[in-house]
Amino acid sequence: MSAILFAGAENLIGVDAADFDGVNDYMLRGAGLTGASNSKSGIFSVWARFDGGNGAQLNFMSQTVADAVLIARAVSGAIAIQGTNSAPTVILSIETASTGYVASATWYHMLAAWDLAVPGSGRIYVNDVSDYAENLYTNDTINYAGPTNFSVGASTAGAQKFNGCLAELYFAPGQYLDFSVVANRRKFISAGRRPIFLGTNGSLPTGTAPLIYKHLADAEAVANFATNRGTGGNFTITGILVTASTSPSD
Repeated sequence: MSAILFAGAENLIGVDAADFDGVNDYMLRGAGLTGASNSKSGIFSVWARFDGGNGAQLNFMSQTVADAVLIARAVSGAIAIQGTNSAPTVILSIETASTGYVASATWYHMLAAWDLAVPGSGRIYVNDVSDYAENLYTNDTINYAGPTNFSVGASTAGAQKFNGCLAELYFAPGQYLDFSVVANRRKFISAGRRPIFLGTNGSLPTGTAPLIYKHLADAEAVANFATNRGTGGNFTITGILVTASTSPSD
C-alpha cells in the first residue's frame, strides 16, 4: 500500500509513474470496460510528464468505434477530449486553451469533467489552474458501452503512442464533479500540487469507484500499472514499461 502523508486536511500519497517510450509501449483492455454504460458525463484525471513527441498526437487513452472517447495531447500541444454517440457522431470536443504542453521535465496534472445535459458544465484544469476551451458540447449520450477495446498510452491499433510518463490515471464515465469548486479539485490534487489518496479502488472522490484507476505505489513493480484498481477490468502491456525517473510526489 502506498505511504499516505498527512498534511493538514490533505491526504498526500507517495506514488510512482510508468514510463511509456513512445515506440513500443502501450496497454490494451482486449474488450470493452466491464460495467460501462452510455451516459452524458465523465471525469478524467492523470499526472503526466511529456518526454518527446512534440508535433505529434500522444494518446492518454481511447476506445474503438471511431474513438467513442479519446483523450490525448493533440498535435497542436493542447490537451483534447472527444466523445461520440453511437452513430458515431462527435458530440463532445473540449480542450485546453493553451498549446504549450510539450516535452520538458515538468509534471502536469490534468483534471477534466463534463456533463452534456448541463450547458457550461465542462471543466479542464491543469496544475490546479483553469485552462478550458469548448468546441462542441451537444446534449446527447456518449457511447461508452459500445466499443470492443480500450487502450492506454496509444490508440487501440497501437498508433499515437504516448512518449512520457503517466501516474494515477483515473477515468469515471457517468460521474461528474464541478471542478470550479476548489474542494472538489482537492479530492485529486493538493494545494501544493501533489497527488491525493483516492482510495484503494479510486472511490474516495465521488463515493463510487471509477471504471479505470491506474495506480503505482512508491517502489511498486511497474508491471502492476496494467492492474486496474477500478471496476472496468485489467489491461495487458505491449512492450516493456519501466519506472519513471521522477514522480509527481517528488
